[in-house]
Amino acid sequence: MLMTATRLLDAIMHLLYPAVCISCERLLAENERFICSSCDADLDRFLLPNESTDLMMNTLNENFPSQTAIDDALSHYFFHKGGKFQALAHGIKYDGLSELAVAQGELLGRVVAEERPTATFDAIVPMPLHKLKFIERGYNQAERIAAGISRLLSVPVKSLVERTRYTSSQTGFDLRGRMTNMKDAFVCPTPFSDKRLLLVDDIFTTGSTLCSCARALKQSGAAHITIATLAVASS
Repeated sequence: MLMTATRLLDAIMHLLYPAVCISCERLLAENERFICSSCDADLDRFLLPNESTDLMMNTLNENFPSQTAIDDALSHYFFHKGGKFQALAHGIKYDGLSELAVAQGELLGRVVAEERPTATFDAIVPMPLHKLKFIERGYNQAERIAAGISRLLSVPVKSLVERTRYTSSQTGFDLRGRMTNMKDAFVCPTPFSDKRLLLVDDIFTTGSTLCSCARALKQSGAAHITIATLAVASS
């Protein structure tokens, strides 16, 4: 079977500039991308049905008892500080590895398909970045994750919500600070009605950012919102 030009170029580049695992920095085998099989096996995945859903919805109910914007939630990994997934998250968010975000999005799409086999979505909505932060980073990691999910679910990605304020990173804020930081940070420029949406982000921590964004979507006409993240930060 003839090798395609893309595969041939990949093979040549692999010989000239051998790829290394994003976590342990060992050389990757020819059939590995971004992370070696050993490190991939060590990623802390949710294994039980609705395990991630229960954790995320319980966290939302504890932090925001009156929230009604988020109806369902799913995730793929636990995020542990210093753990294997942290290297992936850093590569996706800060090292420009947009294709890693797409690849991880496909895996998250598989989780959604397996755990919600009868669910229907009108659109996949990536968590938006402010324009200035987009310029700083060069791309929106949530949009690339959403693109991977779209490949798996065959649901279109639509940017239905915009970030109106340049907010500080949520890292380091307590819950009250996170809520203040996200207040009125999102707006939907075009009203819509009765849409079932999959709202996508990289990591779920307290849920404050996702709640704020989902609230704007509900106010503009969303009927049902499921959030999907690559990981849930461990407490």
